[in-house]
Amino acid sequence: MIDLNWLKAQFPALSGLTRLGRGGQKEVFTANHQEDGEVVLKVFHVGADRERALREVRVSLDLVDARIPDTYEVGTADSPTGEVLWVRERLIRGQNLRGVLAHGPLSGDQVIRAAMDLLDVLAAAEQLSIVHRDVKPDNVIAAEDGSFWLIDFGLARHLDLASITATGLPFGVGTPGYAPPEQFRNRKPEIDGRADLFGLGVTLYESIEGANPFRANARDNLEILRRTETTALPSITRAIVRGGGFADLIQAMTRTRPSHRPESVAYAREWLESILDER
Repeated sequence: MIDLNWLKAQFPALSGLTRLGRGGQKEVFTANHQEDGEVVLKVFHVGADRERALREVRVSLDLVDARIPDTYEVGTADSPTGEVLWVRERLIRGQNLRGVLAHGPLSGDQVIRAAMDLLDVLAAAEQLSIVHRDVKPDNVIAAEDGSFWLIDFGLARHLDLASITATGLPFGVGTPGYAPPEQFRNRKPEIDGRADLFGLGVTLYESIEGANPFRANARDNLEILRRTETTALPSITRAIVRGGGFADLIQAMTRTRPSHRPESVAYAREWLESILDER
């Protein structure tokens, strides 16, 4: 765990440094910057996968004007245990979607806004041959202004770069119940933007119905995988959008085979626009 006193000495322009969370690759802090205001500071562990960390930073620099936090500054620092990579980015005021859903499902307007905002981000990523690979409520920020933002591209796959995940592994990276079968099974040639459509579809379903059926009461990850490979999501019971078009879109996004999903994120976004035009 990073020592806060050391961190404060490294970043004199930051005040109010507060630890927000800690994961396998990095620790995350919030603070106030003298010029940029409220920010997030990510400090990667000494033993973190440097190539994966740099690719996460590259995503944030490449995806400009998308609903992901702006990156203000990137650098390295000599910590007591070795050199660390750090990133300072914009803080999005709000709560992650997982926390929001703990208090109940979203309203119809909120779900539609989430679908459009997140499809916008994923469509921009698709244009750059980037697959997020971990779309889930934990990685979505419901901002105070009602917008939705996608965060944590730590598992992102750059289709124009060599894969970091070993090809021979029986299972790929991702979160069981949100990762589609081709990603879970590490079938790399099949992974593209349609993998993110699956994760987004499950996230939207959970935002409507209040639960993820692939994960609910599952004994282990293998049972979750079996469910994603053999069963479709149940029908949506809440009529949050007039007509069945939105429910049909979510069902299409979460089909087991990528060839049975919308052909691209851009196409799914056009589908959503056509649904909204009919309202």
